[in-house]
Amino acid sequence: GLWLADEAHLDPREALPALAASLASRGVRFAFGAAVQPQTLAADHVIDCRGLAAREALPDLRGVRGERLLLRSRDVTLHRPVRLLHPRFSIYVVPRADGLLMLGATMLESDHAGPITVRSALELLGAARALHPALAEAEIVEAAAGVRPAFPDNLPRLLRRGRVTHFNGLYRHGFLLAPWYATQLAATLAAPAEVEA
Repeated sequence: GLWLADEAHLDPREALPALAASLASRGVRFAFGAAVQPQTLAADHVIDCRGLAAREALPDLRGVRGERLLLRSRDVTLHRPVRLLHPRFSIYVVPRADGLLMLGATMLESDHAGPITVRSALELLGAARALHPALAEAEIVEAAAGVRPAFPDNLPRLLRRGRVTHFNGLYRHGFLLAPWYATQLAATLAAPAEVEA
């Protein structure tokens, strides 16, 4: 096993509302689910972080499907993420509040956003049981799937085009790279805009 002393984790369902409230208190406006063209917004700076909805501006953006399960176990308590690396299947288990464990690791080259598949559920559950036999008695609280935006190299990008800065392609690295990329975004916004040819 590997011990990563500085590793951290968070629950996005708790973190995002807190971050949004903090930004809103500073005058940041959000437009969720709005059909907008960033170039038409009346603002000094527009940060386009629409994910896959920005494909018309970022044509090499693709979708990578991820599936996850949320389990509740009375027998297994974790205080930090655990990863199982195996030639056939790899999983990660991340502790959440109230005895919940988030189980995931699927990466499918697909932009289909439908429910989790039987194959993925079976692989995740089998891997969880291999990680700790007591997880066979855990309750399945939720099964979900989502599509992550990714560029061909799977690395995020900041692309500034006049007043619009495209911040996209975080793939699986969203919260892991967010602090570093926020610093990069601030530096990008502080720099003079380059004019596109």
